[in-house]
Amino acid sequence: MVVVPTRRFVAVAFVATAIATLAGFVPGIDPAWIALDGLVVSMAAVDALFGRGRRVEVERKAAQIFSVGRANPVVLTLHNKSDRVLRGTVMDDPLAEATTDGLPGHFEIPPHGSVALRYEITPKRRGKRTLGAVTVRYSLPLGLLARQERTELSQDVDVYPDVHAARALEMLRRQGRDDARVGSLRVRGGDTEFERLRPYRVGDEIRHVDWRASARRDDLVVRQYQAESNQNVVFAIDTGRGMRGESNGITSIDHALGAALLTADVALRGGDRAGLFTFDDKPRSFLRPTGGRSGGRKLTRAAHALDAGLSATDYRTAMVFLKTQMKARSLFVVFTNLLEPRSARDLAAAVKSLMPRHLPLCVLMRDEEVETLATAPITSEEDALVRAAAGESLAWRDGIVRSLKNSGALVLDARPHEVTPLLVKRYLEVKARRLL
Repeated sequence: MVVVPTRRFVAVAFVATAIATLAGFVPGIDPAWIALDGLVVSMAAVDALFGRGRRVEVERKAAQIFSVGRANPVVLTLHNKSDRVLRGTVMDDPLAEATTDGLPGHFEIPPHGSVALRYEITPKRRGKRTLGAVTVRYSLPLGLLARQERTELSQDVDVYPDVHAARALEMLRRQGRDDARVGSLRVRGGDTEFERLRPYRVGDEIRHVDWRASARRDDLVVRQYQAESNQNVVFAIDTGRGMRGESNGITSIDHALGAALLTADVALRGGDRAGLFTFDDKPRSFLRPTGGRSGGRKLTRAAHALDAGLSATDYRTAMVFLKTQMKARSLFVVFTNLLEPRSARDLAAAVKSLMPRHLPLCVLMRDEEVETLATAPITSEEDALVRAAAGESLAWRDGIVRSLKNSGALVLDARPHEVTPLLVKRYLEVKARRLL
């Protein structure tokens, strides 16, 4: 049995101590503090007596797979086995490299009743994690002591990239809605593969208007074309030291994996094939493009244990490997961060070597802390130097983006939290413009 003193016990003990101290200066009040001490000890003994025996059973309900960077719900159900109301708090052992919201939870359980408490876990890293024990603490009848019960509920969970983003996108698709940042969720093609007629919408090209059908319906009708399918999309993710940086507690490689998986989901649902390639100073892993639901599951499993190391990235070797593996024309989405000019030159040369057989798309993530420093107010000479250095870094980065674009590559340069919707939008644009 584990019992701990409550705030009420501390308050009563403080009063008893004060009276005992006063008795040293005021004669005749010794019986008062002796009686008070006896009362406190007796009440604590009564609480300890009532505290024998376990009164609360605990159950935990949590998903087997958590998503990194997303609040994942966990439900704790407490069952009261006693004949009196129990009031107290509950705490779950913390998950490694994660934050929690909603703990400690406060409860009031009626006699022989139950209550469910919900809290959320937001993991910051992928990998295998373990949920530990649940600790419940409730006040005993007189309120001087509280009983603490610990229940071992060990449960292994896998922290994956954000697996819920694709489900949210599918919900939008079923509701017939468009995401403002992503644009149309429907992959539309060029001018050769007719799919259906539909009502005119603002932004449709006039050359797609079917004037005969419009005349029959007395309303504008346009021809919609289906995008070409069965094309290859390979997500090439740099796992070198440049991808170890963090934004809002999430590493660059986790942002990259989340964007890759969601874009892969869009590609697979559109009939394309998606693959995954990882590299740093040498090629690390290669998952050949496959289609359908099995392709999505393979990508998710392959991305589960990926992490950025400390090696310098060799872009030339990585792109040479890709060219040897992929003979058919493919869209290569290269996620990376550049740390110095030599890497930028190597990336530009490596990407240029992919063309014209393949279509490269470089995804670069902006450093939001540097952008903040570049626009921060100047209050001292040191601030001026920091702002100048930050501005120089941003100018260097803009030069890299221009160099990559001049080499003929597509470039997406965005803040980490904006990469996912903008990459989906860019993929849809590539398909609509028939660039692949």
